[in-house]
This record gives sequence, structure tokens and C-alpha cells, in this order.
Amino acid sequence: MVRTAPAWPEVRLPDGAVVRVEIVRTPEERAQGLMFRESLPADRGMLFVFEEPDHQSFYMKNCFFPQDWIFMDGSGRVVEVMADRPPCPADPCPTWVSREKALLVLEVNGGAAKRHGIEPGVQLGLPKW
Repeated sequence: MVRTAPAWPEVRLPDGAVVRVEIVRTPEERAQGLMFRESLPADRGMLFVFEEPDHQSFYMKNCFFPQDWIFMDGSGRVVEVMADRPPCPADPCPTWVSREKALLVLEVNGGAAKRHGIEPGVQLGLPKW
């Protein structure tokens, strides 16, 4: 019997690249995020889905690699990008709050937003969540 890898939902970036994502919906999943992961493959990310648009806050406690945070509305239009958020080795860790209200946040490796042309106003192709 041949086993296949589970299908990961995909986010299509402006340059046509695809990021396979874990979808995060619950407060517990959000609190965990990418903490304690040593790295993230270049074609992977985490898509946070919130109940309603708001100023979303994130921090890098117990994270080990820089991340880009891409804040979007419900259609996948980018409203803000926070690039290259550094890991936080010790408390207190800063918390960053988006200036714009967002329903969705895509976390990817630091530098990915610039590399793929992700900036406010561009449209990302979203999976069903």
C-alpha cells in the first residue's frame, strides 16, 4: 500500500509561487503558532484565520527564525506587511500590532514577502478555510 502525503492548502503568491499552509483557527493554535520550530521550509507557511477583522497582534517568543507577517482582508488582499520580525531569545518579547485591520495573517520565512513581490494592495490566491 502506497501512502500519500496529506494535502496542504495552498496560497498563491503574486509571482505565481505557491506556499502550502497550515490553517490556524482556534485561540490555542494561534498562541502556539510557529513557536519551538527550528525552521520552516521555503514553500511552507501558517495561515491564521480570525473571527472578524481587527488589529492583530503577534510576537516572536520561542521562535527561532525571522518571519514575515502578511496581513490580509477576507478576500486575500494584502493590507499590511511586517517583514523580517526577529526571533526573541528572552523575555520580555515585544508584541507587534498591525496598523490595519486584518481577518487573515500569513506567516512565512523572513524575506519571502520581498522576494515574491508581496506588498499592500496585491491579491493573494487563498485556499478555502
